[in-house]
Amino acid sequence: MMAKRILITDEMHPVFIEGMLALGYEVDYYSMIDNEEVLCIIPDYDALALSTKICVTKEMIDKATRLRFIARIGSGLDNIDIKYAAQKGIRVFNSPEGNCNAVAEHTLALILNMLNHVARSDREIRSGQWVREANRGKELNGMTIGIIGYGHVGKTLAKRLMGFDCKVLAYDKYLHNFSQNNVVEVSINKIQEQADIITMHTPLTHETLHWINAHFFEKCKKNIYFVNASRGKVVNTRDLLYHLDTGKIIAAALDVLENEKIDSLTADEKIIFNQLCQRDNITLTPHIAGWTQESKIALSQVLLNKIKAMQ
Repeated sequence: MMAKRILITDEMHPVFIEGMLALGYEVDYYSMIDNEEVLCIIPDYDALALSTKICVTKEMIDKATRLRFIARIGSGLDNIDIKYAAQKGIRVFNSPEGNCNAVAEHTLALILNMLNHVARSDREIRSGQWVREANRGKELNGMTIGIIGYGHVGKTLAKRLMGFDCKVLAYDKYLHNFSQNNVVEVSINKIQEQADIITMHTPLTHETLHWINAHFFEKCKKNIYFVNASRGKVVNTRDLLYHLDTGKIIAAALDVLENEKIDSLTADEKIIFNQLCQRDNITLTPHIAGWTQESKIALSQVLLNKIKAMQ
């Protein structure tokens, strides 16, 4: 009988590797492998574990004649053709439960940083400037936060905000009747009318691609603080920059970019990236919102538990 084999293409905690070995799988762990190399060897595997680097296209699925399941460490599934995988009888697992607390805490850190000019003050002091009045902060207490996307991260963020005495509005196209405690379920229009801070926690789909654009910002009644810790392409960055200039966006914090391969940007992308970097009212982090020591273990454990349940 042919042994079961799993290909792991991205960094994975040992708890996952040890768990797959215990389930009887031969494990090939190639964290530096690229798409073309995966295409060549995928016919030899019964399972695939990955993060964001590898794109599981229709072509790859057609070659993966033995594949039983795909395990995505993390939440987003935009790099996997999940509809075609389902047609081929391939199960797809992800693990949003594993890093929802990490993303929620990082989002809160970005919000507090924007309101209190933490990163800017640090840069100024290091350059010999001691600026107090221009860095006078604003308190989260009494503000209205609009959470767009009320999945694992949105729910966890709302829970973390309970101690700040702020009003929390939440919108999710696919969830309903979830108002509780400090959270009020509202329409997207209500968030645009009332929110002081808007934070994004939606997947990237054909519906959400560039959903947050000039039209979206123009419908906001207040000048807002904006956070994106979901996917870069949910936001039209050019429109974001424009409304930072108009003042409609007071400040923005982005953990994700439209193209995160910053060493291989197109000429137009470089212009936009440079404009992001030149603004003092933008905070950038390198897609690390869900990237904690704790989540590294939890993401792998959640995936492993889901795989065990299907055996």
